Amino acid sequence: MKIRERQRYIMFKIIKDKQTTFTEGEFIRRLWDSVWRYFGMAASIKVGLWLLELNFESSYGIIRFSSNSKEIIISALGLIRHINNKRVILSPIKTSGTIKSIRKRIDEMIKN
Repeated sequence: MKIRERQRYIMFKIIKDKQTTFTEGEFIRRLWDSVWRYFGMAASIKVGLWLLELNFESSYGIIRFSSNSKEIIISALGLIRHINNKRVILSPIKTSGTIKSIRKRIDEMIKN
C-alpha cells in the first residue's frame, strides 16, 4: 500500500518597490534555484514544490510543499534577495497543514 505524503502550505509576504514586477515563472525559477544552490539535488527532489498563488496587489503568495521539507522551503524563501536583478524580500507569515487556515489569514490581512 502506498502512503500518501502530507502537504503543507506557506503564506509569505512580498516586500518590493512599487515599480518592481516579475512573473510567476520567474519567481518559481528563482525559488527552485535557491533550493538547488543551498540544499542540493537530494533535498530538491523531496520538496514537492507548487506555487498556488502570487498576488502582487496584496503582496502575498502561497506555496504548497511536502511536510518534511518545511525548513528547507522557509530557508530558501529567506535566501532570495533578487528576482530578475530587482531587489525583493520574501518573508514567511504563516505555515499550515490546511489551505483553509491560510485563506482565513489572507481574509484577515486584507480587511486590515
